[in-house]
Amino acid sequence: MKPQRVLVVEPDRLLRSLVAEWLEQAGIHPVFPEAGFLEAAAGPSGIGAIVIDIPSPPHADPLLRAWRRLFPDAAIIAASARFQAGDGADHAMAGRLAVTRVLAKPYSRRDLYAALGVAR
Repeated sequence: MKPQRVLVVEPDRLLRSLVAEWLEQAGIHPVFPEAGFLEAAAGPSGIGAIVIDIPSPPHADPLLRAWRRLFPDAAIIAASARFQAGDGADHAMAGRLAVTRVLAKPYSRRDLYAALGVAR
């Protein structure tokens, strides 16, 4: 899938910076939901994926619906410290949330790249 532009919705400043660095190293342009981001996101290549922090997966539906309305064609990668890493339930959780993939926090560069379809 390797999108050219990824919207990063992450409240933790350090993790947001790290994810941006990883994306740039893979040749992907990170976009952040700050003032004017909708104009930037509407650029020629649009947003191919969204990496979004989900603090409470059981209550994530309204938040995910809002992002889907804004970017209906973007893959959504939900990240949460409440997901279990490697428990084999990733596909089930992604299905319950109606997202492309889930990432258990903390996640690695390799995990992020795999979720985005980046060969590394």
